[in-house]
Amino acid sequence: MLAVDYGPCTRLGTVLSALIIVFGVIGMTMHRDFYAGRQRKDFLCFYTNVSNVAVILYFALVGPRLYASAALQALIPHAEFAVMMSIMLTFCVFHLVLFPAIRAHILQMPRTREYRIVCTDNFIIHYLVPLTVFAYWLLCSPGKQALGYGDALYWTALPLVYILWIFLRAPRKGDIEEAGSPYPYPFLDIHVLGAARVMRTCAALYILSAGAGLAVITLIRIGKNLL
Repeated sequence: MLAVDYGPCTRLGTVLSALIIVFGVIGMTMHRDFYAGRQRKDFLCFYTNVSNVAVILYFALVGPRLYASAALQALIPHAEFAVMMSIMLTFCVFHLVLFPAIRAHILQMPRTREYRIVCTDNFIIHYLVPLTVFAYWLLCSPGKQALGYGDALYWTALPLVYILWIFLRAPRKGDIEEAGSPYPYPFLDIHVLGAARVMRTCAALYILSAGAGLAVITLIRIGKNLL
């Protein structure tokens, strides 16, 4: 078994952690407080915001606590894998599913202050934060050899709880202001697509997400066996 160094972060890890916190705080502040010049009440109805807040909380509060405690250090590989996969889901769904429609909308917007905020904000929270977290995990996160196939499923707890909350919220709270629907994303809108189609979409996304986790764990194990 390879020894794991849970000592102080490398200089690169420290820099990347700081950048993740700064990028995340800027992106979330713009998204909540300055988006279109008003505060948003539906902030946590969007998985993008939930995953970005989770990243900020981990790197600013939870991570330092785990590294500082010898009793908790064994949790670091599992926690950082879960955080990385959760925010990369934001990147993948936005880029592959949502971006074409959003791009068409942005291209039609006049080049105003709101346009610049929308473009900058979307870039930070959907691309810059996820890719910086992935770079941190790939280059600096310790103990990847400790990850098991169970981790490929454990990390999906966040999106599963989020989806359950959205479906429970919809009939009680009504429309999300920005979405114009009780559902934050078009592919979750039961009223438009029907429950069966939405359930199939959610099942497909879950299978792809868990499969991506399994693929990453498999690559890590192959690399471990080659060492």
